[in-house]
Amino acid sequence: MDIREAIEQGVTARLQALMAKDVNLDTKDDDERTPLHWSAGQGSLDIVEFLVTQAHARLDVQDDAGWTPLMSAASAGHTEIVSFLLSRGANANIANDSGQLPLHYHKGRLHIAELLVDYTKNINHQDAIGNTPLMRALGGTPSREVVTLLIDYGARVNTKDKQGNTPLHLALAEGHEDIARLLVEHGADPMAKNVAGVRCMQIARPAFQAEMQKLAEQQHP
Repeated sequence: MDIREAIEQGVTARLQALMAKDVNLDTKDDDERTPLHWSAGQGSLDIVEFLVTQAHARLDVQDDAGWTPLMSAASAGHTEIVSFLLSRGANANIANDSGQLPLHYHKGRLHIAELLVDYTKNINHQDAIGNTPLMRALGGTPSREVVTLLIDYGARVNTKDKQGNTPLHLALAEGHEDIARLLVEHGADPMAKNVAGVRCMQIARPAFQAEMQKLAEQQHP
């Protein structure tokens, strides 16, 4: 059984046997991913703990796309592994080739976001297309709790991506009026324009435009 098979089957004893034979358990595959990448993404906490504590696997090693094991665990939603890696000193501020931090991969999972915000130096870090972790929180079915958490930790609500869109543009474009309301309550500008000259207000449903304007006036009487 090779390293990959042992990890996929969660057989720690096999890894111990391989290590006893001086097999390198921190080697890279063709995609420059290590066994720690594999196990972190797979969700094998026992394997992750063994590789880190016994095989002394590198925590912050990056694959050919710049992903770290922490990023793999965060993206896959493995809370316990994210917590363990952070407790062992994994760096939450390493960006991948797309300019994204592990926090960009919270995918609306509150427990993942809660762990990562305390270790992320710049909550407003923008990736290659200008997206912040807050902007990434607005796709799909956004979590109000995650959006609130990010704002509470200092996420700016009027940051613009490479197309000039603010978080409010993005929320309204997806029809997330509850999130849009939350953003305006925290200072998002309904009149902000993107590079195409489209204002947030123009994206909103006519019935929601008046409410947004009223909310904005309440924030800036």
